[in-house]
Amino acid sequence: MQKSLLALASLFLVGCTTAPVATSVESVVVIKPVQEVVEPEPKTSIFTYYVDPIHQSQAASIVRGNFVWRDHCLYLIGSDRKFYTAAFPEFPKGIVTWDEATKTLNLNGRIFNMGDYISTNGSYKRYAPNTVGGAEYEKQGDKKCLTPSIAKIGTFFD
Repeated sequence: MQKSLLALASLFLVGCTTAPVATSVESVVVIKPVQEVVEPEPKTSIFTYYVDPIHQSQAASIVRGNFVWRDHCLYLIGSDRKFYTAAFPEFPKGIVTWDEATKTLNLNGRIFNMGDYISTNGSYKRYAPNTVGGAEYEKQGDKKCLTPSIAKIGTFFD
């Protein structure tokens, strides 16, 4: 009897120690990578002219012509068929944006495609290479885009 009791107790102890143990469920967090949108580096040279950041006044005379994009340069062709380097006001920031992919210009909320006509305020300025005034434009973009005359295009349209 003692042997049977010992055998029964042994089975009981073995059964208790070998019972399946439930494993805890661990939560797995899946981290999805955030896709970074990389804007292509603009290749087109966009030139700006100084406008006082406080008063932001622009010339009141008239600039007219058609926008043209050629060899990563943005020009205005006047009625005289002359190419002028297009320059835009420096301030307020963001008033002029260029879309490299579609070759469109957003000027104070108005979209211009290449070939579009513009009549706006502005002025014309002579450009002379290797001068103090010329150096300001030369450091903004590709020098090959600078013509002997610059059209300082304003943001007030007819």
